[in-house]
Amino acid sequence: VSTDTTNVAGQNLPVSRFAIVRTGSYADYGFGGFVYERNGSVTLPSSGQALFTGTYGGMRVFQNRGGMEYTRADVRVSIDFDDFNAGNGVRGILFNRAAFDINGNPVATGTGEGQLQLPTLSFVIGPGVMTDDGEISSGVTSSILNPDSGAYELYESGTYYGIIAGAGADMEIVGVIVMTSEDPRSEGVTAQETGGFIVYR
Repeated sequence: VSTDTTNVAGQNLPVSRFAIVRTGSYADYGFGGFVYERNGSVTLPSSGQALFTGTYGGMRVFQNRGGMEYTRADVRVSIDFDDFNAGNGVRGILFNRAAFDINGNPVATGTGEGQLQLPTLSFVIGPGVMTDDGEISSGVTSSILNPDSGAYELYESGTYYGIIAGAGADMEIVGVIVMTSEDPRSEGVTAQETGGFIVYR
């Protein structure tokens, strides 16, 4: 839930909020979903740049095994309102990523064989990522180094969805990311992570 509120029809509501539901009770990804919303209006600048920062929280479920993990990260999103029609207006990254088991204990990560990796995740930059009413959506990817070839390979891929709220210095973005990857800790197991973020200007 946003730390800021806005008055809508006489009721104070958070400017933005999201909710995610997942379960680790299935050997497949199981049931789940997400919602996010903006309350009040948005006024997009016609020029200039804006930097948004905040935090991310997510849940990882698995295919071919049960269980669930929690994740967290720092988020930075920058928007160039001069250039978004050209496809290079929204840039974002998730960094300082961490994972926790169902009891909140840290999950070991590393870059060695059989270790969970949580590299920096980047928004895919391309045309048509923003609409006139402030909705944004595109892909997300991360890469890891293959020690055998010495080249970086695709590790995670998915989609982000978001919407801008507010105006001027009080703008914020709420969004959700859904991504999948092969879990390097177990052969034949894939992970699906669904997480949300609220970032502030």
